Amino acid sequence: MPAGRPIALAAAVATALILLTACGHEPLKQGTVKDKRGHAAYRTPTYTDTYRNTNCRTVTTNALTLSSSTGRTTGGTGGFSKPKPAPPARKPAAPAAPQKKSPRTKQVCDRVRVSHRQTGWHWTPAHWELKLKQGKRTEWVNVNKTTWGRAWIGHKIKI
Repeated sequence: MPAGRPIALAAAVATALILLTACGHEPLKQGTVKDKRGHAAYRTPTYTDTYRNTNCRTVTTNALTLSSSTGRTTGGTGGFSKPKPAPPARKPAAPAAPQKKSPRTKQVCDRVRVSHRQTGWHWTPAHWELKLKQGKRTEWVNVNKTTWGRAWIGHKIKI
């Protein structure tokens, strides 16, 4: 027998085994009801906000101000706090060569919301599920409202 046939046979068997194990199982159609969850259909409003820029100012930044103002803050609930100190370096760093960077200017504005208006509705459909157990398998199964309403926890059901 040529050497290629056993390899081809082994590849075919491996492929078949992978395909058989990759296929999912059928959802449960019967079993004992362990739990129920669901909600009726509902809609929620959607909104859009309109903002206006106020207190606009020009900010000039350079490497020195950027490095000193981007420290992390500690604790608190929105108040000002000092930046955390950097962890100590393991090796003494070589002094950096001074680099001249031109300052950059940037427009910074505060935003104030001027309107909050409803633009439409988002629809969420009804969803009814039962947690069924059959043997060692337990899974959530989608059902209609009538089946969900008639099911009692602990009772056996066939869908």
